[in-house]
Amino acid sequence: MLTGQKIGIASAISYCVGDIVGSGIFVSPTSILKHTGSLGLSLVVWALCAAISLFGALCYMELGTAIKKSGNDFAYLSHFGWRPFASAFMWVSAVLSYPATMAIQTITLGEYVVAGFGSSLQLDERSTFFAERLIGFSVLWPLMLLNFYSLKNVAGRFQVVATIAKVLVAGIIIVTGFYYLCFKGYTQNFHHSFEGSSWRPGNIVLGIYSGLFAYNGWDVLNFGAEEVENPKRTLPIAAFAGIGISALVFISMNISYFTVLTVDEFKSADAVAVKFASETLGNFQYAVPFLIALLLTGNLNSTIFACSRYLYAGALRGVVPTAIRGFNPTSMSPRVSIFIQVCVGIGISFIGNLDHIISYMSFALWAQRTMTQAGFLYWKWKGWLDGPDVFKVPFFVPCVFFCICLALLIIPIVQDFYVAIYGLSLIVVGFIIYFLFIYPATVPKFLKRIDSFLLKVSQIVFNCIPADLVVDDGMEMIPCINEHKTKV
Repeated sequence: MLTGQKIGIASAISYCVGDIVGSGIFVSPTSILKHTGSLGLSLVVWALCAAISLFGALCYMELGTAIKKSGNDFAYLSHFGWRPFASAFMWVSAVLSYPATMAIQTITLGEYVVAGFGSSLQLDERSTFFAERLIGFSVLWPLMLLNFYSLKNVAGRFQVVATIAKVLVAGIIIVTGFYYLCFKGYTQNFHHSFEGSSWRPGNIVLGIYSGLFAYNGWDVLNFGAEEVENPKRTLPIAAFAGIGISALVFISMNISYFTVLTVDEFKSADAVAVKFASETLGNFQYAVPFLIALLLTGNLNSTIFACSRYLYAGALRGVVPTAIRGFNPTSMSPRVSIFIQVCVGIGISFIGNLDHIISYMSFALWAQRTMTQAGFLYWKWKGWLDGPDVFKVPFFVPCVFFCICLALLIIPIVQDFYVAIYGLSLIVVGFIIYFLFIYPATVPKFLKRIDSFLLKVSQIVFNCIPADLVVDDGMEMIPCINEHKTKV
């Protein structure tokens, strides 16, 4: 367990804000407006998504303080004794969900840098494809190296700096928009705010779905709960501050956009922030794409932190090869899991249609959260999560959030049945892997030899030692392909 370095309140808030405020604010506004049809209703959806995220954060605060284990949903499902579900979802998340998020952020960062150079690059479509990814990788690799070292002394401090820069970048858009609103009298777009609203429940829910994508990241600290200092105090402060700051930034940025852009201009804009800058900032508009790329850097750093801890938590419980349990004894950084997740993210970035991957990823993610909430409700009802250091929430909170999770599973099935088919297929593959390679007491000898070889290589390349396997309280340990099993 990575307990040598602890995240304080400032770093915790930075990770929350850094993971929430990212690519979503440049993707979701147009999507939400297309589904809702009006300025007023879109702002209502943004506020509603903040409330839903707060309900989710409250549930995960209690889980994070009652079950003080890194790994988020995987750790909680394992603690509940639902090992097949925990293992299946862990594999899906480790090979698709979180690396795909990293890939999207990397590509988006590269796209904005390329857009900043404009026509001066003279790139064809193929060259642009590779240029965007190579630029993104040139940021991703240094961030990976930062996370190889002390979380508190290096990566955590960088996250604080990146988050401050991110808020400043968003502040430029907000201040500019409110300047036009308050001092230049640009109020015409707000006169009939709800005109053209689409009140169909399906459209509103799809708008909420897009908004929740933007707010995703409120549970980032649960991935590294063992590295959080005083969780009962730090988790609530970080989550409340993170969601509050993010909601203020999101709603203020949308008001700024609507001050200058009409609904039709907003809907037709591929990059709404760049369109806004071209209308308001004069020559400074050319700097905006680069500033947005800087903003995304902090988001990418948070994703590296979260996805690597998720995979590492699975390794500690014997669900993945022993080498992934490797951590550096000086910095306490899980270097092997960081490296693997970055490499998988790079690989996914070359897959053709990432929009579809995001849809499948989101379905699997909300299926996982639904299972976690089902277990949480049962254990809370039984009183098995009580303790002096637990941040307790009223019982109706997880009930409401469980219903929301169910809705986010059912809606994609109604809207696009193929999303559910592919999402469920990925989960089924996870179950197959569990029952073939993890559940059996013994596995073929050649797999043990491969596991031993990979462990030796990881120790040499990453200067790591393997952490001991974790046994969840009151439960037997999951068999691992490595014969050496140590209880802690």
